[in-house]
Amino acid sequence: MQADAQVHEFGAQSFDVIASRTGTMFFTDMATAFANLARATRPGGRLVMLVWRGIEDNEWLREFFGAIGRVLPMPPPPDDAPGPFTLSDPDRVRNLLNGAGWADVVFAAHDEPLWFGPDADTATTFMVGQMQWLFEKLDDPGKRQAEANLHQVMATHAGEDGVLLGSGAWIVTARRLGRTAA
Repeated sequence: MQADAQVHEFGAQSFDVIASRTGTMFFTDMATAFANLARATRPGGRLVMLVWRGIEDNEWLREFFGAIGRVLPMPPPPDDAPGPFTLSDPDRVRNLLNGAGWADVVFAAHDEPLWFGPDADTATTFMVGQMQWLFEKLDDPGKRQAEANLHQVMATHAGEDGVLLGSGAWIVTARRLGRTAA
């Protein structure tokens, strides 16, 4: 099923676990979405989500946006706008989840290199495809320069195990408050 977590009627207390891998960061109304997910979760049920920590902990995005940003300047999004770092601040997330009916919010840092391909050429082709939405904003010379910049990043990070760049995420867990429906 594909549904909008902010408004979809999942059914009260229908689930034991809600899990998300880098999806919750893109909710447009976080408070409403997390409250709706809490209503759909049985008391004592769990929320588990993987969210990116800040850009300073994510070499891969910092390097990629830097490479393209030398051709296409990109101002950072507003702090409360949906995006990869919207849930990077533990205090903000804890307040948001507690206000939506979740308790016992715990953050576990997870650092792992991300693999982008066996070599710089393959990794560059992959990322140009992933970042097509940015490349579409460039003229042909700009696209060539941005791709060359990305290739340079990939070549710098290429090694025996392929192209690896650092990443940092939070694994956030919480428990649903409330009583069982009669």
